[in-house]
Amino acid sequence: MIDLEQVQKVALLARLELSPEEEQQFTGQLSRILEYVEQLSELDTANVEPTTRAIELNNITRPDALEPFGDRKPC
Repeated sequence: MIDLEQVQKVALLARLELSPEEEQQFTGQLSRILEYVEQLSELDTANVEPTTRAIELNNITRPDALEPFGDRKPC
């Protein structure tokens, strides 16, 4: 899916210095990643709502209330 020449081009654009062993390693790893993404594109997502994250997160905050601050003198 991705060849050594493409890995070298990406490394050049990203200003990465890769050894020949790393180039071979990344060629295999990137190919497997792209194959997995291709598998995911086969899924039917017509009835799935788009989301920004996998789980919903909420901040836990206290109510915003004015309170006097200890020994401070008012202005």
